Amino acid sequence: MTILYITPKAWKQIETAVRKDPSLETGGVMMGYPMGDGRWVVTYASEPGPKAIQSPHSVYFDDAHLRKLVLNLSKSRKWQYLGDWHSHTIKRLSPSKGDKKTIWEKATQSIYSSPSPLMLIVGLGRHNQVQARGFILGNSLREVGKIELFDRQVHQ
Repeated sequence: MTILYITPKAWKQIETAVRKDPSLETGGVMMGYPMGDGRWVVTYASEPGPKAIQSPHSVYFDDAHLRKLVLNLSKSRKWQYLGDWHSHTIKRLSPSKGDKKTIWEKATQSIYSSPSPLMLIVGLGRHNQVQARGFILGNSLREVGKIELFDRQVHQ
């Protein structure tokens, strides 16, 4: 089973971005590291970049900005690109055709170099809480088995 752990700091980055304007989609890259056995830790979640285009039903990332960010973080922090996260303004947190196309395209770009990119889709639930569903790309796109906050003490 694939497990996606998210550090409290990365979750706060996502939550802050989503709550900034819930009527617009937002997102960014997720950086972190694999723990082995299908377990991944997201340590950083960016925003879409200064030249991103956000609308109620889509977000187009500032790819030049995010490429530089990925390069800098992978050198300075030894993190690697794990995938993208983005929000939906509707309650349905399933990948759209555009989401599927994007993850397949990024899987082939050397700058991102992730053999199994992750995609996290987030949105506000009924009680205004941020909810998330994760997906991983292998031979096909499949849902992550579990998403939970990462507790360093438990995993030491």
